[in-house]
Amino acid sequence: MINYKIKRFLIPLGIFLFFLSPVFSQNYYSLNSDLKRAYDNIIMLKLETGQKILDSLKIFQPENMAVYHIENYVDFFRIFINEDYNEFSILEKNKSKRLEKLKTINKNSPYYKFSIAEVNLQWALSRLKFEEYFTSLREINAAFDLLQDNKELFPEFIANNKSLSIIHAIIGTLPDTYKSLLKFFSGLDGTVNQGSKEIFEVLEYSRKHDFFFRDEAYTIASFISLYLENNSQKAWKTIKSADLNIENSPLACFVVANIAQKTGRNDLAIEILEKAPAGKNRMPFFYLDYMSGCSKLYKMDSDALLHLNSFVGNFHGKNYIKDAYLKIAWFELIVNNNEAGYWENIEKCLSQGEKIVDEDKSAYKEAMKADIPNRILLKARLYFDGAYYFKAYVYLIHHESEFTESDKDFLEFNYRMGRILQALNSMDAINYFQTTIDIGRDNSMYFACNAALQSGIIYEKMKEYNKAEKYYKMCLRLKPDEYKNSLHQKAKAGLMRIKQ
Repeated sequence: MINYKIKRFLIPLGIFLFFLSPVFSQNYYSLNSDLKRAYDNIIMLKLETGQKILDSLKIFQPENMAVYHIENYVDFFRIFINEDYNEFSILEKNKSKRLEKLKTINKNSPYYKFSIAEVNLQWALSRLKFEEYFTSLREINAAFDLLQDNKELFPEFIANNKSLSIIHAIIGTLPDTYKSLLKFFSGLDGTVNQGSKEIFEVLEYSRKHDFFFRDEAYTIASFISLYLENNSQKAWKTIKSADLNIENSPLACFVVANIAQKTGRNDLAIEILEKAPAGKNRMPFFYLDYMSGCSKLYKMDSDALLHLNSFVGNFHGKNYIKDAYLKIAWFELIVNNNEAGYWENIEKCLSQGEKIVDEDKSAYKEAMKADIPNRILLKARLYFDGAYYFKAYVYLIHHESEFTESDKDFLEFNYRMGRILQALNSMDAINYFQTTIDIGRDNSMYFACNAALQSGIIYEKMKEYNKAEKYYKMCLRLKPDEYKNSLHQKAKAGLMRIKQ
């Protein structure tokens, strides 16, 4: 017989364990109205407010593990926007803690694998800021496997498509050789068309249902259309139909203004950025100053300098610093006619910031020339970048006689004229692009490479796919010192499109 004292101990212990065990089995995932309130505050960059709501939910809804998924957004935005490695190193410890919590969700829930995949994917994207490519790839692969499994288990669970679309679309831009190796070693696979199809299925679903991640889905869809499908009108139509809350969300301002800039709506981009909310209760988003400064420089607005100086003065991250100083130098040269100011900021372009993104690599190369650029071509370039195409054309035509074949700027003149005419839907652009390719194929500048890419895009739109393929492949053969990665990615995406 069991000793009486032992029995006295085991009975209450059994009762305790009886009541305790359901606590562990009751862990669930619910994106309820309280979580939506926290999520909305986080998306508005009211991170502290969002965190306070999440902290209270940990007390009053301790079994709801969705709290830890949404909490990961707080770290993601801090890291992605601030680009502070010390902050990243501190916050990285939260990843494993959150994954432990999410792994207590009932495995029969579609949110079990989805939420774990989401956390992995967000950390993978964060690591790219600090060039931790191997770990990032491992996390992307983990997310991909989880999402693929989840899609097989729960084919009607539409949230799977939101994240799968990103992975499929990005993998789709890789050349076949790399894709084959990646698929062999990791299982990662996909096409741009597949990613686009998946995310637009999410949008269709969100029009009929209350989808928690609706705004994210619209952002992903518009970015895939713009950057990977090269379909600016589709991108703009998509983001306009989203009706994002630009009055209250700096992130919404970033998304809509970014697409406005890239689709020839510079004045609208300025208008949106001027509405960007700020204040002590929001995390600063200094990149918006960079965007405002660029857009106003394209118009030669006098306050462009105010925004660009605000960016370099307040932002302590890694990217776009060199490009910002280059643009300040340009402003000093063509607006203020201040050569001393130009050289002062060229020196800062060389010494400040990193060379990770293409814009900074190009800015550094430009600054290394130690030569004042041709002011006519620079002004035409800025008009073009702001989508003031007719103004750029008239300005450049007025000065055309100043450029001859023996002129060192003849290559750039042909390239600029080709881009302007392309934007004005004139087939004369092809002639200028061909001249650019002929005289610039061995030049380290990006002019010939992009001329080939743009020629491919023109022929693709005309459905002359053989010619399009010829120019896309020509783009890939050219190896400029600047913008090579982005130009080649777009050429690969073009080749994928015409094969489908």
